Amino acid sequence: MSAMKELGTLRKIHAAGLSIGYTGHSPVLTAIDQVWQGPGIHLILGENGSGKSTLIRTLAGLQEPLKGVVNWDEENIHSIVAPRKITKMAFVESMPPRQSELTVDEALALNGRSRAEQDLWLHRFDLLSLRSKSISQLSDGLAQRVMLVRAILQETPWILMDEPTAFLDVKSRHVMWSHCSSLVEQGRHIMVSSHDFHLLEHNPHLKSVTAIRDHRLHHLDPMGSFAEWSASL
Repeated sequence: MSAMKELGTLRKIHAAGLSIGYTGHSPVLTAIDQVWQGPGIHLILGENGSGKSTLIRTLAGLQEPLKGVVNWDEENIHSIVAPRKITKMAFVESMPPRQSELTVDEALALNGRSRAEQDLWLHRFDLLSLRSKSISQLSDGLAQRVMLVRAILQETPWILMDEPTAFLDVKSRHVMWSHCSSLVEQGRHIMVSSHDFHLLEHNPHLKSVTAIRDHRLHHLDPMGSFAEWSASL
């Protein structure tokens, strides 16, 4: 069964009374009550150290909240067993794996997608010639592109990405955002924290923009400008 069908349906992420951070330390963000809903690109902005990674990892169920709850639709993420989680959400770390001895082909084969689908996305990210290479042999930028392809092939309704363009060159960044827009047109939901948000200015698929400032979330106009978004930080 495709993860995009009923098993993997996930329409909204709801943070309720959420405080996030690390046990024994002051919260990074507090009093979060927000819903991210609908196909589109949901952008998270913030300065370094503001809590972007902590927020997106908590929403993905990879980090326990200090207080409150994260619901995927009406279900607490911590009550969802791992096999079901991977049908609902794919996650791309900010740092690509550097120790994996899997080849590119082997890493993508774990998703169970057809060879034709793998070839299609490898071609789109200019990776076909590297399919037999070990991920550990790739540069950070190439390894990150492999992880993006792997997340796409997981065929989940949501893809969450933490600074996915950090190691990408300018061309690859444009390619990534273009493919994100194509995925949105297919009904996918994408949440991304990024410093390259100037590339999303006037993007018609931008659904929401949330800025982190003073330990709070602030809603911005997705139809606004790069200058307006920057001024909010």
